Amino acid sequence: MFLEMSRPSGAACSLLLLWSSWMAQVVGSEGDPSCWMGALQFDTCCLPPPRGKASCWEGSFSYQRCCLSGAILPVVDVNSVEDISQLGGCELNIFQEFKTRSGAWYKENRANLVLFHEFVYLFSRFDAMFKSCAPAALTALLLKLESMYFADESTWNGLFQIYVEKYHQAVAEGVLLQSHHENGWPLLEGIRKVNALRSSGGEPAELGTREVVDLVVCYCGRGERVDWLRAFQKMPWRPEDRSLSTRRHVALKFYHKCGELFSEEEREAERQRLVADWGSMFRTVEVRYVDDALRADDCSAYLAYIVDRYDDLPEFTVFLHADAPEHIPTLDLLTDTVFAASRGYLPNELGFLHLSHNYVHQEVNCSASNSSCQPREKWEIQNLWKNVFGSSLVPSVTDGSLSAYCCVQFLARRERILQRDRLFYQRALSYFGETPDSYYALFPVGRVVRMVDTLGRTPCQLAMYIWHILFGEEMHLPRRHRDPRMPLFIRMLNIEVEAVLEAQAGADGHDGGSFQLNGEARSDTTYDRLQTLFQEE
Repeated sequence: MFLEMSRPSGAACSLLLLWSSWMAQVVGSEGDPSCWMGALQFDTCCLPPPRGKASCWEGSFSYQRCCLSGAILPVVDVNSVEDISQLGGCELNIFQEFKTRSGAWYKENRANLVLFHEFVYLFSRFDAMFKSCAPAALTALLLKLESMYFADESTWNGLFQIYVEKYHQAVAEGVLLQSHHENGWPLLEGIRKVNALRSSGGEPAELGTREVVDLVVCYCGRGERVDWLRAFQKMPWRPEDRSLSTRRHVALKFYHKCGELFSEEEREAERQRLVADWGSMFRTVEVRYVDDALRADDCSAYLAYIVDRYDDLPEFTVFLHADAPEHIPTLDLLTDTVFAASRGYLPNELGFLHLSHNYVHQEVNCSASNSSCQPREKWEIQNLWKNVFGSSLVPSVTDGSLSAYCCVQFLARRERILQRDRLFYQRALSYFGETPDSYYALFPVGRVVRMVDTLGRTPCQLAMYIWHILFGEEMHLPRRHRDPRMPLFIRMLNIEVEAVLEAQAGADGHDGGSFQLNGEARSDTTYDRLQTLFQEE
């Protein structure tokens, strides 16, 4: 049977002509690419002509712009007016770009340095932003809630109450519509994530029976100040008081690496002083002296702790230097991580976390024929790898296989530490501390120990790039903000200059290049804040 196709009517002819005209304008293109995100795509919004899908259009996001032209949203300077609503509403580029980035965060778990910067900006100006674009202000508030999902009840309840009230106010005033949800504002995804995170933890069931977090501080004494430990109870620039949680769940353990400088009487006096100074702030305080064959360091201190506590490890251990603030981008990252861990709020997939600020990206794409870019420690690192892991195969340093943060301030979950047996750690402790073997391994022949290596603790300096592998991470550790296992509060802190440059080169997506560093001097810098912890009371 053949189907007979009748000649189209006049109206149909007009539609076909319009379709042909429209197709001629868009063949080989997808309209304006800045319009599309998630379910909002060219095919789903622009067909059929001449208006496409009505629910796709909002403000300056129109059929004409998105489907028939390549127009770009005009950039507005939000600092040029006192009230941003004078410039417009949700159609402003600052809000539409924020919608795109926040949608990618919630729907694809895709991080963006610009998003981390702009949601804080929007939240800090909430009332003005709410007046101009309620969905944007509410989304920023959801991201703020997500960044503090582990907070104590009073802090959390206060901000969550504001969100609920403002959401209902927006609905009542008609400034939050169904079309906002249809056009991509991720409010539903955001509140679902916030609620899931908040319900994921809470005070540990074993409250009062044992510590949840051990702070292991590699310490030398002799004037080495650790006043920054006060921050685990309260930081002067933040209202939260975490004293009760710290006393209940966090134990402090000094692993003293300079015992050779002390007599037995001085050792005991030092022990009693440290316990007296910090005993009231933490669940327990212990002091253990580490005596090495040559000179103790963080390798021998950390490994000695694991050997000591292997059968009685807490859920989390945080390994730190006595000068930790010099290596960590902000104390907020450290104290928030410990607080979240102590309350059971760190995600299960987070088994290891570097806390330092300096990411070392080993020589990537460094040709073997180019001797000028060969790492000076290539032979030593490969030899160290063989001796520690007992492996005949070693990773390539020159192609970037071994990259991580330096300066060994990190958190490890108990199950990650226990992936290796006690004998492994005993052998590693013997290699780095109880014998000079790690120093002998710096040279291909003989049994040589150079003074410069002893003073600089060269073997342990080289080992800073393998700690994450000891505890079950991949050899190439990503930057924190690109690691999807990390919660928002960890990913948004420590934005290095190198990370910004990588983002501007496209590492975090096409819109990463709009991120700008602000070098303006401020009185609330990390340095200024840190000084308040050392002020005499």
